Amino acid sequence: MARIIPSILSPHVKSDAERKIFQLFLEADGTDNWVVLHSLGLTEVPSAIYGEIDFVVLAPGLGLFALEVKGGQVSRRGGSWEYRDRFNRIGIKHRSPFDQAREAVFSIVKEVRRDLDPAFTHLDRLFFAYGVLFPDIEYQASGPDEEAWQIFDANQQDDFQGYIQRLSRGAAQKYEETFGYPVPFEGKLGKREVDYIANKLRGDFDRPLALRIQVQQAQEQRARLTEEQYRCIDHNEENPRVLIRGGAGTGKTLIAIQEAVVSAVRGERAALFCFNKNLGQWLGRQFQDPALTPAYVGTFHAFLVELLEKNGVDFEIPSDARDLDFFFKERLPELALPVIRNRFEPLDLLILDEAQDLISDTYLDLFDALLDGGLKGGRWRFFGDFSKQAIYSGTQTGEDLLDLLDRRAHRSTYSLKINCRNPKPVCQAIHQLTGFPLTNENWMKIEGPEVQYLTYAEEEEGVRHLDQLLTELRRQGIRPDKITILSRVRRENSIVRHLQNHTIENYCAGGNETVSFSTIHSFKGLENAIIILTDIHSYRDSQLIYVGFSRAVAGLYVIEHRNAKEEYRAMETETREH
Repeated sequence: MARIIPSILSPHVKSDAERKIFQLFLEADGTDNWVVLHSLGLTEVPSAIYGEIDFVVLAPGLGLFALEVKGGQVSRRGGSWEYRDRFNRIGIKHRSPFDQAREAVFSIVKEVRRDLDPAFTHLDRLFFAYGVLFPDIEYQASGPDEEAWQIFDANQQDDFQGYIQRLSRGAAQKYEETFGYPVPFEGKLGKREVDYIANKLRGDFDRPLALRIQVQQAQEQRARLTEEQYRCIDHNEENPRVLIRGGAGTGKTLIAIQEAVVSAVRGERAALFCFNKNLGQWLGRQFQDPALTPAYVGTFHAFLVELLEKNGVDFEIPSDARDLDFFFKERLPELALPVIRNRFEPLDLLILDEAQDLISDTYLDLFDALLDGGLKGGRWRFFGDFSKQAIYSGTQTGEDLLDLLDRRAHRSTYSLKINCRNPKPVCQAIHQLTGFPLTNENWMKIEGPEVQYLTYAEEEEGVRHLDQLLTELRRQGIRPDKITILSRVRRENSIVRHLQNHTIENYCAGGNETVSFSTIHSFKGLENAIIILTDIHSYRDSQLIYVGFSRAVAGLYVIEHRNAKEEYRAMETETREH
């Protein structure tokens, strides 16, 4: 695989043809010592104030090559070149792509030869050539300024290395015909010369996008529904009862909000319920216009409490945490059911987000009573991840929960598969640690920073890691409110309690101006640009790890205990042996 600089394809690259060539370089065999510069800016171009060449290839034993890429349909009329893209948009250029590539390569060579180090003066005899790539069409040389060996087209996709070799041979033959002697051996570059030229042309630019820019782009992309999510909404329109399944980051909550807005516009009585308190508060803040707000939005338990209070039912919420679970799972539903049946105006639409947390026989009885037509005949949308996020269901599996639901009603199912939250490195880390199956289809289209693991043996070392990480993120321009620290334990038991140089607030759905803290459980269904996982002593609880990792929109940092690191290594060994 060639080394490409920059190593990450910028999201600003709109050309599918450039993306295709970028991928071909990544996959081409026999290119391990090659260096490829993508989108190299040129300050000295004869026909323009500023220019750019799509790719520059530095290949030991072959030479330096400037490559211009032209995608879509290509035609030439009256001396002008026309390029038609997949949206049927036409761009017109008066200069030939061969002229562009030729001017670019001479500009590059001029820059290479300028101020050569004494050890590289032989690069005055640098061998170079240029070519034009048409990856979407079949193309034949059709002018005096074109040679067949300069062209790469749709017929040659399987042999990109062969194209560069052919380009080198063709240019070498032309060199010998012109000058009467073969290309000097040293002109075709060795690995040492390749590294020197790469460093000279772009030594300071082999860096991914600044983290703050990646955060900004990720946030912008999250605000837009994907084509798959639009298809899901269309599916829901035609089916009264739908279970929408999808892993973390597939946009379930966005669709749930959209469903609630559409229902409100139609004048229907709809409710959008969830289990998690923080998520419920966050959902409530997404509806600012009363005309677009459902009849109820928030946690299901808060709704039940409010219902009982409005109807004068006498009850008391236990102060002892040990009694709360029984109260919310058993006592509260028992008190609410007769009130719903006798005094509640039925809902036209019931929407559950994180539905896997709200499916039990007791709760299904309540939903059946709340909904006009009940679960069998009414309209509902249940959004959930029944594979990895059923962390409140006790011993019941996701399939057990689905069996409970299927006994109550017939429904259609829609599966969301495209992760539109997490960048590739986060998805890969989830797969490695939890075994959750991820294919390319599940990943986002853009790259992101690698997941960083900071290991500690003593708690004091973990605190130091966290302190230094927060300082570095601040130095990189990351806003504090874009950072959330998640822990498997409460704050009073976390290493966070020892931080002295940073302001950390407990997560608030109303918005934090500082870095926020939450347990992983309480943050389920939510997200932030930068997630820092702390107090990780084990990776065995795959569901909890899955939830924690999948909260990250742009960057993920894991502060792990040495025991967790050793455990992960053992898990890797087990996987290889089986």
